[in-house]
Amino acid sequence: MPKYMMNILYSTIAFLMLGLGISLQIKAGIGQSVLNAFAMTIAEITHLSIGTLLNLLNLLFFILYLSIRKSRINNRDIIQLFATMANGYIINLFVYYIFGNLMIESYYLRVVLFLLGVSLASISLGAILAIEIIKFPLESLCIVLGKRLNKTLTKTRMEFDIAFIIITILIAFLSKNTLYIREGTMISFFLLSRLMGSSYYIFKNHFV
Repeated sequence: MPKYMMNILYSTIAFLMLGLGISLQIKAGIGQSVLNAFAMTIAEITHLSIGTLLNLLNLLFFILYLSIRKSRINNRDIIQLFATMANGYIINLFVYYIFGNLMIESYYLRVVLFLLGVSLASISLGAILAIEIIKFPLESLCIVLGKRLNKTLTKTRMEFDIAFIIITILIAFLSKNTLYIREGTMISFFLLSRLMGSSYYIFKNHFV
């Protein structure tokens, strides 16, 4: 099979695994990854589904990414935009339909489910970014900012995560809504950026 076709296959599989990973984190119910906690806080206030809210956030990141990159929109940018929108619908499909009735009573099983979800999501995301057929706005934004500021992808993404944590706590406190930052958020904070960064460089150096 030609290399380009293999990359499309890898990207598609990783894309689906990303949606599954995010959905497992949400269903685990022990707190969310930093971006998901931020998104779910806003979704609760606006009464939007989590996938729809993530689509709106990713659209904002996409616009910022294009603004910083300062070059014309191309075919890959269009693919990125459509893929991002599709990801929101995939998450909604998993969360509200496939796993809609999933209830886990055991706390330890919830932790295992969350660890599986964050591992799937971060490794898949790193692979997707490395293959460069499908991109995601926040990570693409982190890459261009990292190059501009001479920082690694891991460090740039962690700085975004810190900002999301602070904003999420403030919004939850002021609105008196559910605080989705719990132990799962801390696990994600320490794992996601590192796993994503490692996956990105492994795929970049050995598979692409």
